[in-house]
Amino acid sequence: MNYRREIDGLRAVAVLPVILFHAGFGFAAGGFVGVDVFFVISGYLITGILIEDHRQGRFSIAGFYERRARRILPALFLVALCCVPFALLWMTPTQLKDFGESLIAVSLFGSNVLFWMESGYFDAAAEEKPLLHTWSLAVEEQYYVLFPLLLLALWRFGRNPVFYAILALALISFSVSEWTSRIHPSANFYLAHTRAWELFAGALCAFARPAGPSLRGNLLSLAGIALILFAVAAFDGTTRFPSAWALAPVVGTVLIVRYGVAGTLTARLLGWRPLVGVGLVSYSAYLWHQPLFAFARIRLENAPPGWLMAALGLLSLALAWASWRFVERPFRARGTARALSRKGIFLFAGAGMAALVGLGLAADLTGGLKQWLTTPEQRAMLATAIPSPKRGPCHTAGVDYRKPAESCAYFAEPARVAVFGDSHAVELAWAVADRLKANGTGVRHLSFGGCAPAAEEAGLVAGCAGWTRDALAFLTDAGEIDTVIVSYRLLYHLFGGHEDDYPALPDTVRAADRDAIWDALKRELATLAAAGKRVVWVRQAPELPERMEKLILGRRDFGEPIAGVDRAWWEARRAWVSERLKELPPAVEVVDPAAFFCNDRTCFASRDGAALYFDDDHMSLAGAGIVADAILKRMPE
Repeated sequence: MNYRREIDGLRAVAVLPVILFHAGFGFAAGGFVGVDVFFVISGYLITGILIEDHRQGRFSIAGFYERRARRILPALFLVALCCVPFALLWMTPTQLKDFGESLIAVSLFGSNVLFWMESGYFDAAAEEKPLLHTWSLAVEEQYYVLFPLLLLALWRFGRNPVFYAILALALISFSVSEWTSRIHPSANFYLAHTRAWELFAGALCAFARPAGPSLRGNLLSLAGIALILFAVAAFDGTTRFPSAWALAPVVGTVLIVRYGVAGTLTARLLGWRPLVGVGLVSYSAYLWHQPLFAFARIRLENAPPGWLMAALGLLSLALAWASWRFVERPFRARGTARALSRKGIFLFAGAGMAALVGLGLAADLTGGLKQWLTTPEQRAMLATAIPSPKRGPCHTAGVDYRKPAESCAYFAEPARVAVFGDSHAVELAWAVADRLKANGTGVRHLSFGGCAPAAEEAGLVAGCAGWTRDALAFLTDAGEIDTVIVSYRLLYHLFGGHEDDYPALPDTVRAADRDAIWDALKRELATLAAAGKRVVWVRQAPELPERMEKLILGRRDFGEPIAGVDRAWWEARRAWVSERLKELPPAVEVVDPAAFFCNDRTCFASRDGAALYFDDDHMSLAGAGIVADAILKRMPE
C-alpha cells in the first residue's frame, strides 16, 4: 500500500485521547474511543497489505506473522519487562500476583479475557493495572489469527465475494455487540467477537478504489473528524459501549480513511507535522502511558494531581520516541545486514514469550511473593482480611441474574432471615448465618453487584431494577422469612466513590438521581415493613483511605489498631443521609457500623488483631461478624 501521511496523523488523534482518558482528565471522558479508531485503522492497513499480497500471488501465513511479530512484540516485551522492577518495589502481594497473571496473559495474547474476568474497565481498581491497555492488542491478535485464514479460503472466489463475506460478518458482529452491551457489558467491551466489526469496518475500506479530492470528500472526511471529537467529549464511563454508540468513532474513522485523501482539508490537518510525529510513535506511546499512570496511582497515597499525570503523559511520548527509534525501527527493518531473519524473529518471539510466562508464573504461584515480601505479623493480619467464601457462587449480577427464589440459603431451610442489598450484603449474610447455624436458623442471601436501591432501570447497572423488583416480591411473599437485613454501599450510589477524591468529599451524582435513590431505599424498607417483616437497615461501614492490604503492609507493629479515616471526615461524608434518618419508616431498625469501628476521632481498619475490611470499603468476615453480633442481640428468640 502507498504511504498515507494523514493516517499517521489519524493515529495521533486516536492515541492522544486515550492517554488523556487514562490520565483522568474529565474533558476527555470519552477518550477510550481512541481504541476504536485504532481498530478501524488496523483493519484497513492490514487488509490492504493482504489484498496486495494475494493480488501479486506472494501471500504466506509465515510472512504475515513475521510482520506482526516485528511490529508488535519488541516494544511490547520491552514495556512489560520494564514494569517488573516497579511491580516488585511498589505492589502489594495481591497486586503482584495479579500482575503476574497479566504477564502470562499478555505473552499469550489473552489479556482481554483475563481483564474481562477480573473486573470492569471503569472500576477504580482497573486504574492500578499496568498492563490493562494490552486488552486491545489481544483483540487484534486474536482477530488476525483467523482473518488471514478466512481471506486465504475465500480469495479463490474473487474480490467481490470476499467483500460481501466480510460485510456480512461485520453486521453479525455489530448485532452481537449491540445485544451483548445490554446483558453482558463487560464481556462486550473486552472480547474479540463483539469488537470484530470495528476491524471489519476498516477492512471494507481497503476494498474501495482510492478516492480523489472533492468537495464531497472534504465534507465527509471533516464530518468524520467531528464524529470522533464528539465521542471523545460526549461519552463517558456510563455510555453503553461498544454498541450503536460506537458507530460515532467507527464511522468517523471510516469517513476519514475513505475520503480524507491527499488534497483534502482533512489530509492537510492530519498531515500537520506534530500530529504525524505523534502518530509515528503512537504504538509505543500507547504501550508506555498506562504503566506510568498505574504505578503513579499505586505509589501515591492519594490520587495523583493533574500536573503529575500531564507530565507522565508527556513522558510517555518521550519514551515512545526512544522505543520507536531504538526498538521498533531496528526490528521492523528487513533485508539489511543487521536485520534478524525470519527464523531469528520467531526465536526472539518465543524467547520473549517464555520469559514473560516464567516471570508471571513466579509471581502467580507464590501469591505475589508473599512469603518474601511480608513479615509473619503482616501475614497473620492479612489472613483476617478475607471476603465471604460464598462471594463467588452466591453474589449475582447482569441481566441473567440468579433468580431470588434460587438464591443461596445457608445452613438450614426454610430460612427465617434474609440479607438483601448490593455487594455490601455479601459478607454480612455469611456472618449472620454463621452465628445462627447453631440454633438451626437459616439465612437467605440476596445480593446484586453495584445495584443501587432501584425502582426504574434508567442509570442503573444492567439487570439491577429487574432483580430488585423480583427480590422484593420474593421477600414479601416468603412467609417463612420474618427478618430482612438490608445493606448497601449507599454513599457510593448517592455521591460517588471516594477512591479518587479522598480526603476531599466526592460529589459526582446529580441531585435528582440522589433523591431518586434515597426515595427508592425508603420505599424498599417500607414495602418490607408493610409485609410484616422485621426490617434492619445497616448503614454503610466507614470507608478506608487505602485498600486494607496496603494499610497492613505499611505497618510493622500491630500492638495498636490500624487507623482508617478521621471520624470527622466520615461524618461529613454521610451528613446528607444522617440528616434524613427521620424520613425512614418508624418500624425500621438502624444499625450503624461506625458505632463499633470508630471512636470520637478515628474510624479504624482493624480491631483486636483482625482486619475489619478486605478492601477499602467492603467489610471482612471479621468486620461483618461484629455487625452481625449487634444485629442478633436485638433479635427476638
